Amino acid sequence: MPKITSNEGKPYAEIGTLLRNLRLRRGMSQFDLADASGINNSYLSRIENGERRPSPKILKRFSEILQFPYDELVVTSGILSEDFVKSTPSETSGGDPTTQALQQLISGIQGKPAGSNGSSAAMAAAPRRAMPVYDTVPAGLLKDANVIEAHADIEKLVLSEDEMMYDPKSFGLIVQGDSMLEAGILDGDTLIVSPATQVSNGDIAVVQVNRRQTTVKKVYFENESVILQPANSNYRPQVLKYPDEVEILGKVVLVRRKLI
Repeated sequence: MPKITSNEGKPYAEIGTLLRNLRLRRGMSQFDLADASGINNSYLSRIENGERRPSPKILKRFSEILQFPYDELVVTSGILSEDFVKSTPSETSGGDPTTQALQQLISGIQGKPAGSNGSSAAMAAAPRRAMPVYDTVPAGLLKDANVIEAHADIEKLVLSEDEMMYDPKSFGLIVQGDSMLEAGILDGDTLIVSPATQVSNGDIAVVQVNRRQTTVKKVYFENESVILQPANSNYRPQVLKYPDEVEILGKVVLVRRKLI
């Protein structure tokens, strides 16, 4: 058994030590893990030495390669707190061996949250239907009378009506990037979006900017403008004219995450 090591005094010592020990236990060299993860060896060395914190996207690669729970890596890295993750109920999607984390951590959700009675049997018995999942929302989406029929070639996700807020135009959006990281929304998460649910100040919503760019932000309405506020101190808010430059596509009502 390889010797367990630590990096005391380094800012990201805990995640660096854990990753090094997981790698050694699988008999991998630094070069092996770096190559499999698509990063260079010197960057991995700095991570293992506790000098750099890997991004959620890189942690997801480590999780798959090292066969270690993604959420545990995220918590150990300090990106999310343990209490935040523990408050997230999880389920196994039918027919899919991959565990799904179903997050209901977005504040201000209107109506009864899915599974609020604590009964998984009742949740399984609830009416379920398919909804489309996009990597970017097509222009004119909300003009479709029936989202599923209009986009029959798009990947679908089957959820209960509770989870979709009983909204026939609900849809999924795969997160790209880390601008909402501090709200617990990570790269690769699937957002469940309800166009019919009212969006108020401070809510997290999916918006379309200038009919082209789809983004997820906290929204604040101010006179004839809307402020798009990221949940990441590395990004600045945008102030845009509303509704000329911004279309509100829907409120984020659930966050769904795949775990190892």
